[in-house]
Amino acid sequence: MPDLEWLLIFIFLILIIILFHRYSKLKGQVESKATQLFNEWREKGEKTIREDAIKRSTSTIIGKVGEHLTPVIIFQNYGVNPKDFRFIGTPVDFIAFKGLSEGKLEEILFIEVKSGETTGLTEREKQIRDVVESKRIRWLFIHLPAELEKLMS
Repeated sequence: MPDLEWLLIFIFLILIIILFHRYSKLKGQVESKATQLFNEWREKGEKTIREDAIKRSTSTIIGKVGEHLTPVIIFQNYGVNPKDFRFIGTPVDFIAFKGLSEGKLEEILFIEVKSGETTGLTEREKQIRDVVESKRIRWLFIHLPAELEKLMS
């Protein structure tokens, strides 16, 4: 009987060793496959991120170049001298004082430049457009000493 117990223990140990060996082998295959899939995913992700970054960078560069070319384009198409342009940047790109460089101001233009796929105005730009078009514009003259005097009294 004791020999049978030892034989069963020995068989049980052999089974444990075989199962452990197969588990280790399977675990290695799973880890290898997981690493391979992760590396493929990372490479695709990096490629997508790089392509997106290049696209955004290109759009930004085109936008900057476009803003610098705008005065020349508007001069050609609308007769506004580039000397009459003032870059604001936000909330509109330019204000142009047509004719000011020649000493005869004809009109003041608010100019928004779009160089990418976007052709619409933002809500802020629409508000500015609407205020200008409805002529809700005024001149405000500030004489600093007089304004300071008002504050002191």
